Amino acid sequence: MLIWEGIEEFVRVVEKGSFSKAAQAMGMSKSHMSKHVKKLENRLGVTLIHRTTRQLNLTNQGQEFFLKCQSIMHELEETRARLVNETTDPRGHIRLTVAGAFGEDFLSPVIAEFMQDYPDITVDITFTNRRVDLLEEQFDLAIRSGIEDKNSTQGEKLFSHPLITAASPAYLEKRGTLKNISDLKSHNCLCGTLPRWCFQINGHIREMTVTGSWHSNNGRALVHAAKAGLGIIQVPDFYVTEALSKGILTEILPAFRVENNCFWAIYPKSHHVPRKSQMLVEYIKNGLNQLS
Repeated sequence: MLIWEGIEEFVRVVEKGSFSKAAQAMGMSKSHMSKHVKKLENRLGVTLIHRTTRQLNLTNQGQEFFLKCQSIMHELEETRARLVNETTDPRGHIRLTVAGAFGEDFLSPVIAEFMQDYPDITVDITFTNRRVDLLEEQFDLAIRSGIEDKNSTQGEKLFSHPLITAASPAYLEKRGTLKNISDLKSHNCLCGTLPRWCFQINGHIREMTVTGSWHSNNGRALVHAAKAGLGIIQVPDFYVTEALSKGILTEILPAFRVENNCFWAIYPKSHHVPRKSQMLVEYIKNGLNQLS
């Protein structure tokens, strides 16, 4: 079919980042791949890819065309899978982004089990706290943390958990205990990605800007700093469960604890959600039930 000729090659080149890798994945020569993409550009009358010796860059028209074609290809694959009764046996590639420490400690084992159960799946995980643009950076899925918003329809909740504010007994003995969240202004608060902490007051979530001498986007690093007596932290409860039980850390301001901080599965907006991504999210939900 002339209208489709070259489109799959174009999509694979963009996904793989080079003609060589795309050609290898599709089992054809690099010259064959390049010729088909060039024919597609000639047929459309636009340049889709700027080629240099070092990298490939999509033009504005190429980016728009790629996203549309990729979505159509996903839909075709899902339709084919349904026709041959493969919807319960997902296959293909999933690219996702997760927060570093949480992804390492809790998500990675679950995803590894998913791949053992579904060996036709390949996964590419990027560990970062940066808020990536899923469409622009071609991710299928993101796992993100945030307060539950009953008015929000974006994302799919995986599970909820409390946020714990804590410090070491040595720090509290030296700097004094806290009775109200306003007392945090005179304390050293060890901050994560954002310099704001959340507290629940009279059923409402209140954010408070905090400052301190230690900043890190890694939850384990924050916990280590708090254990060393450097200051106060606010982290998901599962980071400090053991330290609290052993008395290494002490929870402070428990009356203002946020109970419903959530981890969400976020899909690209206006994008077909492949069955394989949906099944991975369901698998993650089941695997993380023990943390709820």
